[in-house]
Amino acid sequence: MSDNLAAMLAAAVTKVTKDYAKIKKKEERDQRQDARLRERYFSGRSSRTTIRDAAAAAIPDAYEKASGGGKYPANCRQVMYAARPAIQKATGAPLKDTYFTQTLLPDYMREHPEETAAWDIVYDARGHILEPHTNYEIGLGTLEVREYLDGVDNVNSTVGIERPTLEVTYPTRGPRNRYNSILYVEKEGFLPLLRQAQFAERYDLAIMSSKGMSTTAARTLIERLSESATIYVLHDFDKSGFSILGTLTRDTRRYEYTNTPNVVDLGLRLTDVEQWDLQSEEAPYNKNEDPRFNLQENGATVKEVEFLCGSNGWQRTYAGRRVELNSFTSEQFVEWLDSKLRKHKVKKAVPEEATLAEAWRRAAAIRRYQQIIDAGQKEVTNYAATLTVPRGLRRQIAKMVDEYPALPWDKALEALLTRRRGRG
Repeated sequence: MSDNLAAMLAAAVTKVTKDYAKIKKKEERDQRQDARLRERYFSGRSSRTTIRDAAAAAIPDAYEKASGGGKYPANCRQVMYAARPAIQKATGAPLKDTYFTQTLLPDYMREHPEETAAWDIVYDARGHILEPHTNYEIGLGTLEVREYLDGVDNVNSTVGIERPTLEVTYPTRGPRNRYNSILYVEKEGFLPLLRQAQFAERYDLAIMSSKGMSTTAARTLIERLSESATIYVLHDFDKSGFSILGTLTRDTRRYEYTNTPNVVDLGLRLTDVEQWDLQSEEAPYNKNEDPRFNLQENGATVKEVEFLCGSNGWQRTYAGRRVELNSFTSEQFVEWLDSKLRKHKVKKAVPEEATLAEAWRRAAAIRRYQQIIDAGQKEVTNYAATLTVPRGLRRQIAKMVDEYPALPWDKALEALLTRRRGRG
């Protein structure tokens, strides 16, 4: 048998084996899913499959598929798309994506902590946090928050004066030596106004904004940062606003605090509405929904509950009034928020003496570096102009980035220069 024929046969066998392995793995997944469905749903008193039962059967394989067998992080919506066909087939009803990502999937992970402990499921950003003075901003998504907190943990390794950068601003990430307070706003539209009024700079506030209810990523961040900072919450005067405040102060189905954060309510409250004569609007509730307990649980007073939720008597339906932060004019909002922050004595962040001493030496070292650079600029310019560029540089760079695909060309160039310098 010729070498070419042997190679062709080997390749064919390899391909068939791989294809068979894929088919076999899919069959095994389908069998496991069918077995779970039979065990969970058809051995009981009813043959009807509920959406929760179908989700519980489909989610493990859906995560396996979406994450490449746990090799990569999986977005919650990727898991939803992987699970949806099986769920809809089992229930005969359409699956709402938000119900799956916000309820079914978190519930399954909470109910199966050992099975899902190593799962890496990420959620998209639904808000932002902006640091004062550094203008460093991230989205409140799972991966963004994870990376930010890694920076908070590791920032101290970049502070020294042995090889300081020429950036005068003292290197920080997170509250330490940068801010003592976080202003959490339940909606994102106020950020331009807050920027213009310089709230972040004047009070050393990190400004955190969100779209509606706080996400798991936002609460993870708040729990960690509140070890060094107080969380001040701005919300509308309505049921949703009080619920947003409540989810930041206690455990929920989706998130349980290890350490409860230090949260301060800035309002709106009924006293603010009356003091500033703010416009209200109707607040209808779902039929037969009694929101009074939820309002009281989240901190509303008796008078506030009466304002927000009135009963329609024998019809047992509820309606009331609500007031948004947007009822303020921009000038009123700035004046009102200033008064709130002053009332709570929110102060500028000033580091400890040891940190200030280190920062003094660092600033002096940077100034001296700049003086040396200015004095040697002509010599360095002449040195660079007279350098001989190695022949075949493009070929060498191409070879290196082929060997290390994640390496950009300029880093490869720097590596070659370092290598030549090492040779003398």
